[in-house]
Amino acid sequence: MKFLDPQHPFFRPLWLRILTVVLPAIWAVVEWSNGAAGWAIIFLAAAGYAGWQLFLSPDAKAPSTNEKPAESRETDKGDEA
Repeated sequence: MKFLDPQHPFFRPLWLRILTVVLPAIWAVVEWSNGAAGWAIIFLAAAGYAGWQLFLSPDAKAPSTNEKPAESRETDKGDEA
């Protein structure tokens, strides 16, 4: 199980993927403006990690709305014979 799984149904809407990247980035700016550089770096790293996992990594393809869950695909194999 991944820490941030781009295939999870929660991340199907694009706006949730974007929000997951933008909110920590905004909070990093808030922390930086308050003089907390350590927290700013941590939140910036979290935003970068989320951006990589949800948009740039090879398995970052959004889950399809028409795709069957893995459990139902396994049971359909027995019915084909």
